[in-house]
This record gives sequence, structure tokens and C-alpha cells, in this order.
Amino acid sequence: MSEETTTRPAGDRFRTAWLAVVGVVALVALAAAIWFGVGWGRALFVERPTADARDAALSGAMQAAINLNSVDADDVDRSLDNMRSSITGDALVNDLNATEQQIRDQVAATGTGMAAEVLFGSLTELNTDDDAARALVVLSVTTTTPTNFVKNKVSVEVAVRKDGDIWKAETIQPLGSVELESGANPGAAPAPASPAAPPAEAPAPAAPTGPAPGE
Repeated sequence: MSEETTTRPAGDRFRTAWLAVVGVVALVALAAAIWFGVGWGRALFVERPTADARDAALSGAMQAAINLNSVDADDVDRSLDNMRSSITGDALVNDLNATEQQIRDQVAATGTGMAAEVLFGSLTELNTDDDAARALVVLSVTTTTPTNFVKNKVSVEVAVRKDGDIWKAETIQPLGSVELESGANPGAAPAPASPAAPPAEAPAPAAPTGPAPGE
């Protein structure tokens, strides 16, 4: 009785080993794809909307801080419209309604204007469930009269809430103010010169001091 031995060719053994390696690599690649796919999905559906909300809330807070600290003496109506466009809720709306005429009267009487620009802004709170946030905003506010100006660094805390597609201020709280610069308004007309004093009158000539007649 003869025993028949079957020997697999070397090429088959190599192909089997290669397929095993490929299978392991494929499993690793699949696991990585699932891992990164989950991360990509989280970034797309969770982290990206949160980042967008953070940017929009901070932008809304900074714009509100600018508008609520700016008054154009030459266009008060537009300044008030800008303020209204940046606020929501009863507190600020009622405050603006109560002070609107005072703002108009002060500008008309003094020609005073204010211009604000952001030096720094940072979101300190964000609640995406309630569409609410808080931000610290530091402004440079220049107050100008017809003759003088003063520039202050003003810090405010702005609470914002999403109103439709726009984040608007619900409250604004001043935190501090530091004067940076002040002086004469560069655009002011020079003050008129004081009239010159009239020349002093010459003294009357002295009476003659000779001997009286008949002496």
C-alpha cells in the first residue's frame, strides 16, 4: 500500500499568507475608517454648529457693543436705528425708548458725538440649547464735541440671545472705563482772536511852570 503525499506549491503558500496580511490590513483600515468617520461626523454635525454659534454670538455681541456706544451727531436717526437693530428683550428696548428723546436733545444742544471700535472680544458663556451667550468686549470710545475730544477704553459685558438668525444684546453691563487720550478736536475751527486792546491815551501836556504875570 502506497501513501500519497500532497505538497502545496510555494506560490500557493505565499498567496495564502499574502491574503491573510491583506485581510488584517483591510480590517485595520475599516476600523480606522469607522473611527475617523465618527470623528468627521461629530465635527460636521456637533462641533461645527457649535463653533458657528460661538462665532455668530461673539460677532453679535461686539456689534451690539459698538452700536450702543456710538452716536453720529450728523445722523441721530440712523444711530438710533442701529441701536434698535442690535437689541432684544424688554429691558434694553424699554431703556432705549425712555432715553431716545434725551439723546436727541443732548446732541442738538451740544453737538456731541460718540464713535466706538472693538479692541478685544471674547465669549465667556455659550448655551446652544437656549441660544444664549455672554461676552466680554473692550472698546475704544471717542466722544467728540465741536471743540474737544476724549478717548476712553471701555469694558462691557454683553448678554446676547439669538433673535431669528441674529444674535442681539439682551443686557449690557459697563465694567470700567480708562481715559486714553484727550485734547482739542483736530477738526475744530480755530477760536477767534481776542480784539486788540485800544492804545493807551497819551498824557495831557503839563501846564507851564514859569512866573505868574506881574511878578
